[in-house]
Amino acid sequence: MKIKTENYVWRSNFAIKFLKIMRISTLLIMFSFLNIYAEGHSQSERLTIQSENISLRNLFSVIEKESHYKFLYSDDYLNFDKTVSLHVNQQPLNEILSEVFDKSDIGFKLLENNLIVIMPKVLLQQKVITGTVTDAKTKELLVGVSVRIVGTSSGTITDANGHYSLKVPNATTVLEFSFIGMNTVKEPINGRTLINVELTSKNVQLDEVVVTALGLSRAKKAIGYSQESVKGAELSASNAPNIINALSGKMAGINITSPNGVDGGTTRIIIGGNNTIQGDNQPLIIVDGMPLANEISGSAADITAPQDWGSAINMINSQDIDEISVLKGPAAAALYGGRGANGVVLITTKKGSKRQGLGIDYNFSYKTVDPYRYLKLQNEYGTGGMVSLNSPQYQKDGSGNPMLTDGWTQSFVDQTTGTGPFGVDTWNQVSWPGNGVSWGHKMDGTMIKWWDGSTRADVPQPNNMKLLYRNGSQTSHNVAISGGNEWGTMRVSYTRLDNNSIFPNSGFNQNTFNLGGNIKVSKRLSFTVNASYFDKTYNNAPMLGNSDVGSWQKRLLYNVGRDYSGDDVTHYMNADGSRNSLSGIPWVGNNLYQMWNIMENNTSQYSRKLLSSVQANYQATDFLDIMFRASLDNNNNEAKTVNNPTDAAGFVGGSYSHGLSRDYANNIDFLATFHKDNIKNSNINAKLSLGGTSFQRSMYSISGSTPGTQYSLPYLNYFGNYTGTVQTSQIPSESWYDKKLNSVYGFLNLSYKSYLFLDVTARNDWSSTLPKGEWSYFFPSVSGSFLFSDVIQLPEFISFGKLRLAWAEGATDNDPYRINTTYSVGSFAGQPTSFLPTSLPALHYKPAINNTADIGIELGFLKNRISLDARYYHGRSKNQILSSPLPTTSGVNSVIVNSGVLENSGVEFILKGKPIENKNFKWDIAFNFAHNSNKLLSLSSGLDRVDMNSIWGNNGVFISAVVGQQFGSIMGYDYVYDPKTHLPILQDAAMLAKNGYPASMLGCVYETTQQSGKMSPIGNTTPKLTGGVTNTFTFKNGFSISSLIDYKLGGQIWSGTYATMMQQGTAPETLKERDGGGLPYTTPDGTQTNWGVVLPGVYPDGTVNKVVVHYYYKYMGYGVWSSGPDNQNWIHSTGVLTDSWVKLRELSLNYMLPDKLVKKTKVFQSATISLVGRDLFYLYSSLPDNINPEGVNGAGNAQGIEFSSLPNSRSLSVEIRVSF
Repeated sequence: MKIKTENYVWRSNFAIKFLKIMRISTLLIMFSFLNIYAEGHSQSERLTIQSENISLRNLFSVIEKESHYKFLYSDDYLNFDKTVSLHVNQQPLNEILSEVFDKSDIGFKLLENNLIVIMPKVLLQQKVITGTVTDAKTKELLVGVSVRIVGTSSGTITDANGHYSLKVPNATTVLEFSFIGMNTVKEPINGRTLINVELTSKNVQLDEVVVTALGLSRAKKAIGYSQESVKGAELSASNAPNIINALSGKMAGINITSPNGVDGGTTRIIIGGNNTIQGDNQPLIIVDGMPLANEISGSAADITAPQDWGSAINMINSQDIDEISVLKGPAAAALYGGRGANGVVLITTKKGSKRQGLGIDYNFSYKTVDPYRYLKLQNEYGTGGMVSLNSPQYQKDGSGNPMLTDGWTQSFVDQTTGTGPFGVDTWNQVSWPGNGVSWGHKMDGTMIKWWDGSTRADVPQPNNMKLLYRNGSQTSHNVAISGGNEWGTMRVSYTRLDNNSIFPNSGFNQNTFNLGGNIKVSKRLSFTVNASYFDKTYNNAPMLGNSDVGSWQKRLLYNVGRDYSGDDVTHYMNADGSRNSLSGIPWVGNNLYQMWNIMENNTSQYSRKLLSSVQANYQATDFLDIMFRASLDNNNNEAKTVNNPTDAAGFVGGSYSHGLSRDYANNIDFLATFHKDNIKNSNINAKLSLGGTSFQRSMYSISGSTPGTQYSLPYLNYFGNYTGTVQTSQIPSESWYDKKLNSVYGFLNLSYKSYLFLDVTARNDWSSTLPKGEWSYFFPSVSGSFLFSDVIQLPEFISFGKLRLAWAEGATDNDPYRINTTYSVGSFAGQPTSFLPTSLPALHYKPAINNTADIGIELGFLKNRISLDARYYHGRSKNQILSSPLPTTSGVNSVIVNSGVLENSGVEFILKGKPIENKNFKWDIAFNFAHNSNKLLSLSSGLDRVDMNSIWGNNGVFISAVVGQQFGSIMGYDYVYDPKTHLPILQDAAMLAKNGYPASMLGCVYETTQQSGKMSPIGNTTPKLTGGVTNTFTFKNGFSISSLIDYKLGGQIWSGTYATMMQQGTAPETLKERDGGGLPYTTPDGTQTNWGVVLPGVYPDGTVNKVVVHYYYKYMGYGVWSSGPDNQNWIHSTGVLTDSWVKLRELSLNYMLPDKLVKKTKVFQSATISLVGRDLFYLYSSLPDNINPEGVNGAGNAQGIEFSSLPNSRSLSVEIRVSF
């Protein structure tokens, strides 16, 4: 039989022409789908035909009868009455047809399925067109783009590498590229065989689909709360320390910091402001439906001496991320209950995509980290204590030779002999000085005797702040294999990461295995599977802050003078492997053996983590969808500390500790969704979802150590290796944690004519950590959006307008065991003992409640070349769960109470634009800024503040929440101020005598609040403004440049570094008077100098001070530990500094190699090279002397204390991405 199209007589010529076009198009479509040349089969078909003047119609019938082939043709272009003569004997079919149509404009094509297409030759001639399709903004390769021959439905889609290949007839003139959410592009062929296309976003406000609560995808126009998202390609391009750091400056109101500044350290993220005083203010992080345990560890939150091992978010590899979506505010996260009270970060990993065959992607990156911004110090005056101020000669040894002035010894000399300025014990007048005091002689090259007995010149050591630091590095290899068809997609990847810290003997490595996929079992049933396994080893996370054991920066700041050359850095070990006693070295103090501690005492942490989920989606009916998801987060950690023996024999000083911990969490979700569109022709669409969650988490840890610091067997590390019989510290320490949370919830989504949307949600939780009768709490929320640009006639320059409103009430529960009296286990006199708690549980307390209202507007201008998103939010959290102090006579330290109302409000703005956009060049710019106000309105009776943390206990400043103040007040001792002049009050002669000072101290001693023992707010850490500016320049040739500048304006810190530098005489500011820039002043021995200063202030009677005193009294007030005969002159306020900064956070250059060049390799499908600089430099910083503006201690709620912070580091990385 033959297959042909039939002629129909239509009266309309247009209809006839249209039908002819459709016939030809139909043949082209069929030809496109069957375009596999069956040459081998046609050679096997051999026919014998002996005919004279046979018509084509009859010839086709003969061939169909004698072979397995059928003809496909249209009589619009074929004359069936034409005759031919054939005399062939067992000749291949294709040769027979070639003879028939020789010298004709008609041709043929033999296809699989035994079809022969008869068409004009011009339509049968084909060529292959290839290329890649990318996102014009992000340069991300687009997967699944439809590539179609215009005029037909023949085409293909781009594969996982954004690549396509399509055979087209020569007559084809235009290809059409289309993708959801993108503007369709029609590209003329014009004889080209390589066509690369960039697609631009449509009206993002109308078409963008975003990920929302429970991982559900929704149109952005339909949500009534604030949400922002970033694609995985943008995250990986930033080459940030982790995926959360990559968000810095890119989202409004998202405050991201790496407080301790360590590679692999903890990242703190706050959305908007703080909702709780002593609880966790970080958002809930969800990875493919599984809540991620990402708490800040106690050692990382410590302010005095943090040691930061990082958190779980560091393990997730940016190469495996498809998208991160941030839900802001309780309304956005209401379906997560109390766990989402601070907002939610939704992380979706890659699942593969449909494509032909398997795709292989390989990504290599190498990063070098350069510590570059060291403290700026004076390099004129060397080591010397307060006595040096009045003793211009060097100290002498027993033979009368000048010798190095020992600052530590001099402080004690000064204390006991009273040889400081005015002949007063400066120990009683200034804070405890360190060995690094540099009030000594001018380093002019005088030959002096040094600590090791040698004679060398006394010269500055301007680079001693760089000692021990080195360039860090990080190497990453990622390989991914992906594929998919109509039955599903799958992707597997492996990542190897190796990091060498800027500190010696410190670094980590990590292996990551990731699996993600979608499996379609039937038309109604599908599964989504995700699994990530992480294996990480971290050796010797640096000790920071005030740690005498291992904080190298503290030593450089406090214990070494400006003539320190780092002798102990290279001489900490003797030739036989034992520890060098470093006898006589002046610059060590409490840090005598710190180099040994850093290099020979090793702590390692081994972490193994499995994060996985399985989700089943079932379409039960046309109106009912059911989802079931089970996920788990399983962690196993091991920590070992080995303190190597300090003697060559391997016994003395040896100790060993070992700890194991397990953290297991599972989460089960169920959701049934009923949906109905256009209910009773009302243009109302409705969706009702009902579901529930069961969450359980349990933790267990056990640790032990060898007692004492003496091995019985050399260099063997196990619990039984100790000397003596007392086993006190060998008693293991164990801890448990169990928590359960059950939830039911429902939500209703309504829409009217796709411009008016309303969402109502309700959730109820039952928590095991709350008292009986209070363990149930309810979360309602309402949100809506109105696309007013669809119903209101707006000026032509306004392209889009949307108003959104939201309200939610949230609640948070507590940590386990705070409602019961529990006992801790330890030892006493070598025997296991249980101890009473130091904190009483509350007799009755309730969940903390948070009410928040949110209003926002989204606008598009000039055909959406410019867009604006503005938000205002206001919330109050009451019934704060706090630990309230109790008098020591009570027998405990504190009690758990419900107390306090915390207000949190703010504004956010996001402005995006495309100043230039054409075929050759495009410029995208995005600007965001946010202001937050976080104020404690009230506490229970008798309380006016809640302390969150402090440095040095009661000796240092506190970070507190104070009634009537912004969250994060810096509490410390200050001057007493005259109410009229607002100047500090100096002690007059009578007061000096009363406090034990000589009359010569007039003009030197201030009245302070320390004398009354009452701290006051001396600063506040809350910034006034935060934000960022992103610029992306894209060129036609595949080259792009992107930059990110972020900023924080306002807010203060207490800088112990600055206070120490000023008191120690190492700050450049201390040179002025020493170099003769002060007032005329006569020293006690009669020397005439220009060292004088007049301290600003008034006496109690209001008289302004005019007394000229020694310059040291200008700087002694910066002391940070203790001072005065009765510690009465203790001042903290001198260390409070405004911390504003603007930083070039990121600068990247990307080049995508031309597709034509890549294809010539016959190996690669695409290749991209990137060069990325991160944390490059500060455009502005308000802090003096290169103090790290982002170097606060600790990662907890108590932000704003800085002491011995690390120097700033910047990184430069090269990245190569190729696809096979």
